[in-house]
Amino acid sequence: MSKTPETKPKSKQSNQTIDRFFSKVTKPVSTPDKSEQNTCIPDNDSGASTPSKESPPSCSSSTISASLPPYPDIATLDDSELLVKETKMKILTCQWENPHTFDFPARDFGNRRRRLSAKWLLDHPWLRYSIQDDALYCGPCVLFGRTECKEKLFINKVTDWSNLPGFIKRHLRENSPHYTYQTMAEEFIRIYSKDGDEEPILYKLSTFRKAQVSKNRHILKKIMEVLLLCGKQNIPIRGHVPERSNFIAILHSMAQGDEILAEHLSGNRKTLYTSSDIQNEIINLLANQIRTAIVADCNKSKCFALIADETTDTATREQLSVCLRYLVRDQVSNEISIKEDFLDFVMARSTKGEHLAELLIQTLQGAGIDIAKMRAQGYDGAANMSGKYSGVQARIRQVVPGALYVHCKSHCLNLAVVHSCSNKSIRSVMTTVQEIAFSFDYSSKKLQTFFDELEADEATKEKMEKRTKLRTLCETRWTSRADALFTFKTSFPVVVHALESLHDQGDDKAGQQVNAVTRFDFIIGLVVAEHVLQSTVHLSLFLQGVGCDLLEAVKECRVVVEMLGQEREDDSVWDELYQVALDLAAPLQVDESMPRRCGRQTGRANHPADTPRQYWRISLYYPFVDHVIMELDSRLLKSEDRFMAQHLLPIYLENITNEHIAAIYNAFQDDIILSLV
Repeated sequence: MSKTPETKPKSKQSNQTIDRFFSKVTKPVSTPDKSEQNTCIPDNDSGASTPSKESPPSCSSSTISASLPPYPDIATLDDSELLVKETKMKILTCQWENPHTFDFPARDFGNRRRRLSAKWLLDHPWLRYSIQDDALYCGPCVLFGRTECKEKLFINKVTDWSNLPGFIKRHLRENSPHYTYQTMAEEFIRIYSKDGDEEPILYKLSTFRKAQVSKNRHILKKIMEVLLLCGKQNIPIRGHVPERSNFIAILHSMAQGDEILAEHLSGNRKTLYTSSDIQNEIINLLANQIRTAIVADCNKSKCFALIADETTDTATREQLSVCLRYLVRDQVSNEISIKEDFLDFVMARSTKGEHLAELLIQTLQGAGIDIAKMRAQGYDGAANMSGKYSGVQARIRQVVPGALYVHCKSHCLNLAVVHSCSNKSIRSVMTTVQEIAFSFDYSSKKLQTFFDELEADEATKEKMEKRTKLRTLCETRWTSRADALFTFKTSFPVVVHALESLHDQGDDKAGQQVNAVTRFDFIIGLVVAEHVLQSTVHLSLFLQGVGCDLLEAVKECRVVVEMLGQEREDDSVWDELYQVALDLAAPLQVDESMPRRCGRQTGRANHPADTPRQYWRISLYYPFVDHVIMELDSRLLKSEDRFMAQHLLPIYLENITNEHIAAIYNAFQDDIILSLV
C-alpha cells in the first residue's frame, strides 16, 4: 500500500490547548493564538518522533495537514514500539479534532459501498483510526490489554462499518474490560504528566464513563439509605423469599419517584446490588463507619466506662454485647454531655471469667480504644462477671487498675425486689396472677369473655385507664410487675366474673382459679404487693436514664427507703391498705380471715394475733416492707470513694467536707499525677 503523501507544514503554526479536545469540531481549525500550548506532532509511517525527556511528548499539527490523524498509526507499530512511553502518551492524549475533513476510503459491503463516518471518532474519543488498514482500534485496550484480555474486539482491527454500532455497544457494555484498561490509561497519564491535581484527560473525554459512575453512585446511595432506614426502625431486612422482603419493597417504593433507580430495578441485568451478600457487605461497611466515629469520640474523652452483658441469642449461641459510656464536648456550645453507645456484638466460646475478660480487652483494642482511659466497668452480679478474684472485673483491673467495678444500679434494684418477693404469701400471689394473665392472653375465648365482662362494668372500665386486657408479669424486670399487679387489682371484679362465666361453660381450670383468687389471703397479698412495688417504679425509671447521677441516684433511693420506713410506722397507711382489701372482698362475699393458729405450727407464719387485721400486718406487711428496705440499703446505698468525686460539682460543693476531699484525692491520686505530667 502506498503511503499517504504529506503536506507541507503551515508557517508559524502555534500550539493548541488540550481544552479544544473537549468540544466537537465541525470545521477546519483556524490558526490559533501563539500563547496556546500542548500541541500534537503526528508521526510518519516510520514511527513516533522522540521529544526531550524533560517534559511529556507533545503533538504539533504544524508539520502535517490537519486532516490527518495526529497520533501514530497503531497498525504500523509492533509490540516493542507500543511499550515506548512517548508513543503511549501520543496515542492516549492526541485527539483528532477534524476527522470530517479526511477522505475516508469506500469499500463494498454486500450491495452497498460504505465508508467510515467521522461522527464515530468524535463521539467516542477512545477510538483510533488506522490509515494503513482503514480500521478502528481502542487506544487504551491496545496499549494495556492486548496480551491479557480474552476479548479482542477493537484490540484487533475493526473494519466492518455496517456492524460498527453493535460493536461499540458491545465494547461499552456494563462490566466490560474496556473500563479497566481505560482506568489504567488515566493513571498512566496522571503519573507521566506529573499533574495529579487535574482530572485525567481520558476521563474528561469519556462522558459515558462519568455518567455511568454517577449513576452507579446514585443507585448505591439509595440502597444504603434503605438499609439505614431498616436498621433505625428495627425492621427485618429479609422476608420469606428475597422478592418479597422489606428491603425490596421499600426500595421499589422509593423507585416510584426516582427514574434512575426505577430503570435500574426494572432492567434485565444480573448486577442489581440487592443480593443478601451485597446487603451484608454494605451493612458491615456502614457499621465500620459508625464504629470508627464512636471510637474517635471515646478516645477524645479523658475517661470512659465499659458496659457489657452476656446472653444467649435465638440461635443458642453465647454473645457478649459491648457498650461505651463517655463524655462529649459540644463544639458549638462547649457543653459537656454523657454519651452511651453500643460498640459491638462478640460471640463468646465460653462464659468463664478469664475468657470473657480476654475477649473484652481484645474487642476494645481491636476497635482502637485506649483502654488506659478506662475508669469503670459495669456488669451484672453473676459470679463470672463480678467475682472478686477470678471474675471479669477482677481480671480487667489487673490490666487497668483504675477501672472500678460498678454493679448496674437498675439491676441491683431488680435483684432487691426479687429477693424481697421471696415471702410465701407474696410469691403465691405472683404465681396466681401470672397463671391467670397467661390464660387470658393466649386464649381468644377467655379474652372475649373478659372483654364482655369489662364492657358490662363501667366503673371498672373507667378505673382501668384505657387498659383492655391483663398484663403478664415480666420474668426479668420485676419492677415492671407493679403495673401488672395494678391492672389485676383494678380489674379484680371483672376477672372473677369472667372466670365464673368460663367455669359455668365447663372450664374446670377456671373454677380452680376462681377458688384461688376468692381467698382473703390472696386479696390482702395482692393489695400489699402492688402498693410496695409501686414505690420503686419511679426509682427504676430514674436509674435507667442515660444522664443518671450517682449522687442523685443514692438520694432518690434514700427517699424511697425513708418513705417506706415512715409508712411502716404509720397506722393510717396500713388501715387504708386493709380497707382496700375489704372493699375488694365484700362484693364477692369473701370474709376477712386469718390462718388457724397452732402451738407447734412450723410450715407457715404462726404469729400471735387477736384479729385478721393485726395478723396480716405482722405476718405479711411488716416482713415485706422490712425486706425491701434492707435490700435497697445493702444493694443501692453502698458507695465507693471514687463516687465522691461528684461532690465537686457546683451544686454539691457547699456540702463537701475535708473527709470527702481526702477520699477523692486518694481515689484519683494516680490520675492527678498523670495529668500534671
